[in-house]
Amino acid sequence: MNVKTAPSAQPEAPTSTTPSRETTEPWLWAAARDTPLTEDDHPWSGKWLWFTPLSLLDASWTTIRAATEDGLLGYRSKAATLINTRTKSDDTRRPICVYTRDWRDIDDVQRVLTNLRALGIVDVLLYKTDSDTLRGRYGTGASTFVAPATKLKLVIPKRTREALEHHYAARAQTRRAATARRKAPVPKRT
Repeated sequence: MNVKTAPSAQPEAPTSTTPSRETTEPWLWAAARDTPLTEDDHPWSGKWLWFTPLSLLDASWTTIRAATEDGLLGYRSKAATLINTRTKSDDTRRPICVYTRDWRDIDDVQRVLTNLRALGIVDVLLYKTDSDTLRGRYGTGASTFVAPATKLKLVIPKRTREALEHHYAARAQTRRAATARRKAPVPKRT
C-alpha cells in the first residue's frame, strides 16, 4: 500500500501530543476554530477513516491536526495512540478519523475527501457514520462511503444509496406537505 504525507508534515519532536508518545489516552483530538473539543456528536455525524502505518503515525497526525485546526477538513479529528488497540485489529496501523457533521451532506463529505487527497493521502479511505460505530458495525460492509486509493471519487454502497434515497424522499414529502398547508384556504371565522 502506497502511503504519502504532505511535504509540510515533517516529524515533530516526540512529545505527549504525538500518538506514539501518548501513554494515558487512547485518542488525541484536534478541532476546527470555534469548535470545542467537548462538543457532542451531531445526530448525523460521521468520519473519514485512514488506517495509518505506525511509521507514519506522528507525521500524519501533525498534518491532519494542522489542517483540521485551519478549517480545511471537518469540524474535528482524532488519532489513535499506541495504547489504543482492539481485538482483531492490525497492530501495525492506527486509525486517524476526520469528522463531518452530516454524512448526508455529500458535498461536504466530498470536500473533506478532496482536501485529504490534496494533503497527499493516497491510501484507500473509508467513511463511516458515528451511529454505525455506536451500533458496533465494524469490518466489511460497515462503510458508508469508500474512496479507492488515489481517487477523488466516492463509491456509494447500495445500503447508503437506499438510505439517501429514503432521506431525500422524506424531505420532499415534508416540503410538499408544508406547501399544501400554506396554500390551503384559511377558514373564515364568524
